[in-house]
Amino acid sequence: MNLEQLTARFFELVAPDLPNSWEVEDGVEHLVDEPAVDAILAQVPVIWPVSNSLCYNYLGQVTRALTCIDQAELPAWVNEILDHYEAGGLRAAQRFMVDVERNFVCHMRGESGARLQEIQGWMLPYIQGLSGADLELAPARTVYTDTRTLYLPHELNELPAREDNILLYKLIVAYQWAFCQMRTFFPAPLPESRGQAEKYLQHFFDSFPDPVLVGRLYHGLETLRAGFFLHRELPGLMRATEPLRRIVQTSFYPDQAKGLLAELDRACCLPSEACAEATNRLKDVVKELGRVNASAQDSLRLSRLLYEQATRTEDNCVPPPLIFQGELHLTAVYTAREQQSKILSDTFVEALSLHLLHLPEARERVEAGREKGEGGSKAVGDRTIVLDRRPAEPKEDAKETFYLRIGNESSELPDDLQEMARALDLFDMKPERYISSAVGRAGHAMADGPGNGQDVDAGVETVVHAQAYDEWDYRRNGFRKNWCMLSEREIVPVRSNFVSVTLARYHGRIVRLRHQFEMMRNQERFLRRQRDGDDIDLDALVESLADTRAGLPPSDRLFIRLQRNERDIAVLFLVDMSNSTEGWVGTAIKESLVLLCEAMETLGDRYGIYGFSGMRRLRCEVFHIKHLDEMYTEEVRQRIGAIAPREYTRMAPAIRHMTSLFQTVDARIRLLITLSDGKPEDYDDYKGEYAIEDTRHALLEARSTGIHPFCITIDRHAHDYMAHMYGESNYIFIDDVHKLPARMPEIYRVLTT
Repeated sequence: MNLEQLTARFFELVAPDLPNSWEVEDGVEHLVDEPAVDAILAQVPVIWPVSNSLCYNYLGQVTRALTCIDQAELPAWVNEILDHYEAGGLRAAQRFMVDVERNFVCHMRGESGARLQEIQGWMLPYIQGLSGADLELAPARTVYTDTRTLYLPHELNELPAREDNILLYKLIVAYQWAFCQMRTFFPAPLPESRGQAEKYLQHFFDSFPDPVLVGRLYHGLETLRAGFFLHRELPGLMRATEPLRRIVQTSFYPDQAKGLLAELDRACCLPSEACAEATNRLKDVVKELGRVNASAQDSLRLSRLLYEQATRTEDNCVPPPLIFQGELHLTAVYTAREQQSKILSDTFVEALSLHLLHLPEARERVEAGREKGEGGSKAVGDRTIVLDRRPAEPKEDAKETFYLRIGNESSELPDDLQEMARALDLFDMKPERYISSAVGRAGHAMADGPGNGQDVDAGVETVVHAQAYDEWDYRRNGFRKNWCMLSEREIVPVRSNFVSVTLARYHGRIVRLRHQFEMMRNQERFLRRQRDGDDIDLDALVESLADTRAGLPPSDRLFIRLQRNERDIAVLFLVDMSNSTEGWVGTAIKESLVLLCEAMETLGDRYGIYGFSGMRRLRCEVFHIKHLDEMYTEEVRQRIGAIAPREYTRMAPAIRHMTSLFQTVDARIRLLITLSDGKPEDYDDYKGEYAIEDTRHALLEARSTGIHPFCITIDRHAHDYMAHMYGESNYIFIDDVHKLPARMPEIYRVLTT
């Protein structure tokens, strides 16, 4: 092809977009007379919708890549490029494309790089076992931790062998865990410092003219201390990783690299040998941080001294940190700490208040304060109920003990409250300060009594948990990894007369439904060749007579028995809560759910109800209305009444979430019934064929696990896409939304009989 033809072909592939002609010509110019041009251009529609810049980068690198790989491997290489782009951005994808042999070919042979996704399955239990806490692992562009999550590179290609890159992952994780254990991010303030301990480390850095330099010095000193710590705690790992650390030392800081930070980082790479090899100005530093009782305070003090040396000698160049050292992201640390401390303090107050209500002497004093109008106030708490602590005994594994003193009597806190109190201490949040809140909460609980809680505002929701899901991209024939973030939310029940009005309106129909569903409770089947039963099994009788004529002993199993079996069905209803359901459509959906629930209670099948909506890939939402094993209570009825239109219809993440919920459900038949008024669509580019193919793939994933998906839709254009997504016989179109409440229970009856 000549240049004009190539340019025209490119415009056809990216239509309806209209890029600049000169950019296109510059991108495809070197492909003139390229034998593999068709295979190269075939990947343009895959990359262009993701990133225009990435597409031009691909065109610039692809001819060089084809010297290492075959044309048939080009789609796989492009998929890897897109994975790196979505995990680490444009620069990560560019770095991946530069060295095809090392980053792709060797990886395909299993010779080089290691990926976080591949090792996460065993690395997560490893780090949680070390820490004794629910630490998480997550991909990021740089290495750091917020003390709750360890952020690691999407892929490591630092070393030639794949096993060494896996070991490097393990070393990175160990160092980040060590920083958490050693209180690197929350050092005790230096004696001469004034002010609060909260965010002290950031205040310490900001007190210097060059906060970046002093921060890097402190982090380097803490990395050195972490090395000594790991030699004591994990000697096997440090022995195994010594060659890797020597490689890091050579690659990051060759012998000719000068400067205080270069010397410090060399010591960090091999802390066990640092005492002998350290320069004169670092010998005392290494010796001091190698002590067993060295603390973050020592690193603070030493970083101040080294800062003065660096600025005096103009030796203040700040190079990038070592790969296993990572970076200090104090903002992320403080945010995670605030969230965790709030959860911990609330949990401690609630648990302690419940404990007080179970102690007769505490109840008497709380009640006395409440009767005086103090309601379990601080005055009553301070005067009568006190939290004491006794220091740990001087022996190994001894822990500080907390006691509750009520008047002149003292009793030890239960084990769970002991652990919470110690955890609060680790956060510098003295548990004693929460005794008044616990007494107050106990007093209010006694005043309100059971069931006297105040109504909450309608529409307020709480997030139960968030989870990342892949998204299928049909253009590349592969997944976009961890692309959608789905939050499961709790709908706060709304006190309304919707359910009662619906029950009154459909009273006669509900009575008939209950009768029909009662008839479905038991399934009947005939058991043949039984020793006793309701009728004779003619086949068994003929065989018995034949055996007798042949001189063989005849069978005594000559009867048929009618067996009634209990149903073993679990079903999840997934309800569309997009903004298109506003008005009568939403009302009909809610009425259908009420009728169905009333009938299902007679039937006895396990069922759950969830709504779904969202806006863009990072805000997909599933709304809990009824869990699978939850009773159909008044609260569930009010949640149905609280169903309201939200935003868009990104259906696939919700389907994948339902599939994950079904994984722990043991049932002979597992149904996923979706109730929707339109095709999958979102505010971003999640539309048309892309959205339909992603939803179809999510349904195929559900089927592969033994789930039977079915859709009830009121979209008049459903025939154009539903058969492709669900299959010809796995959906039904209802032409009149007013018929939905009557039809939905009937559809369920047909599906399960």
